[in-house]
Amino acid sequence: MRPRVLRRYSGSAKQATIKGETKLLNQRSAIHIKVLSLLILLFVVAGSATAAGYQRREENRIAASASDALSIKDRVEVFEEVWETIDEKYYNPTFNGVNWRAVRERYRPMVDQSKSDGDFYALLKRMVGELHDAHTRFHTPLERREREQLQALSAGIYIFDVQGQPVIISVELNSDAERAGVKPGMIVRTIDGRPVAERLAEAQSRIGGSSTDRAVRLRLYRKIIEGEPGTPLRLGLERADHSHFEVTLMRRIVPDEATVSYRRLPSGIGYIRLTLWKSPVHKQFKSALESLRDAPGIILDLRGNPGGEAAEVVKIASYFFNSRTSFGRFFTRSGKSVDLWTSRDDQIYKGPVAILVNEGSGSGSELFSGVMQEAGRAIVVGRQSCGCVLGISKFRKVKGGGELAVSELGYVSPRGQKFEGAGIKPDRAVALTIADLQHNRDLALDEAEISLRAAKATVSNERQ
Repeated sequence: MRPRVLRRYSGSAKQATIKGETKLLNQRSAIHIKVLSLLILLFVVAGSATAAGYQRREENRIAASASDALSIKDRVEVFEEVWETIDEKYYNPTFNGVNWRAVRERYRPMVDQSKSDGDFYALLKRMVGELHDAHTRFHTPLERREREQLQALSAGIYIFDVQGQPVIISVELNSDAERAGVKPGMIVRTIDGRPVAERLAEAQSRIGGSSTDRAVRLRLYRKIIEGEPGTPLRLGLERADHSHFEVTLMRRIVPDEATVSYRRLPSGIGYIRLTLWKSPVHKQFKSALESLRDAPGIILDLRGNPGGEAAEVVKIASYFFNSRTSFGRFFTRSGKSVDLWTSRDDQIYKGPVAILVNEGSGSGSELFSGVMQEAGRAIVVGRQSCGCVLGISKFRKVKGGGELAVSELGYVSPRGQKFEGAGIKPDRAVALTIADLQHNRDLALDEAEISLRAAKATVSNERQ
């Protein structure tokens, strides 16, 4: 599976404009649907030599720019603005059961104790993380710039925990990692000479909570390898035969763009992989689906897809329905809402559909797969998704160059389900194992193909 790179946020949300008769807050709704970078999983992210080292470099950059340097007074002002904005705008009046005023009282004295902008930004991230919401988050000036430039960092690999071990999940084709002999299924023992367990413990103290434990783990594995472009990432790896070797990879800036790839499997079933719900990817998807419209079944791979634009979700969903179909609604704290509907007469494919998901399938990917499952239009195969499904209306820039994203919109499916904090549970659960990675086996894809072939056989029998 092609590794996904993550923006720093992580997954910076994509702004989605939903046009229609319904207006939210007396203006055209701009809805952000994204994941935790979370995201974040099966994503490849490149990381820093150490979290502390990354912080120092970030502080140096901030100090070098007078416009980014914050005085004590500035920090207090930014702190109050962040807290008050969440207090006023957050979609859930109970703040997910968190005493938000008590949070302010606990964190406010720490602002005066912050020794640097880096310390202050880390403090804001922890405070915002008290809400356990992947979408509500604070970005440093560097993270904001990367989001705006639609860039990501990649070292050509993606790491996540499998069977309790930190493991190479995927390796980018034609990357330095592939040329160096890095392979899926290798266990990561050290990062820049330090045990992975130490790096994870260090990162744990620097990140806030998120929507689910899966989202937190995604953030942790992103955090331990993040870093500046052009810096080396040194990994101590263990092969399948238990031999060890060390490899040094370079972190590189890569474009973070939506892509569609497709092919026919030997069985004739069509396979489409979508990496991001970002306009105008629906055009690429439509072309792919038209090429496969005679296939006896379609497998849509959303593993590692962190989300994107709500408008793209409903446009692509329209290709699978023969009538206008509800895809749920977003709602604000005041009760106003935006309903999502597919278009009429856009159906391209009528056959059975299977959707592949995992922990890294977030936000828009969860909305799509959850409603397709709910409507009986697709079966879902793989591992439980992120559980990160809320909406952001905009990013709010603050003094010093940072920015705040606040979940102003909750989401509920057509049948009243709230995917936030829960995720999408597969109809066919398929665990990931180190042995499968080492032997290049994709059992989730195999299970999806088996299920579609069974569905085809059932339909044939019913017609006889």
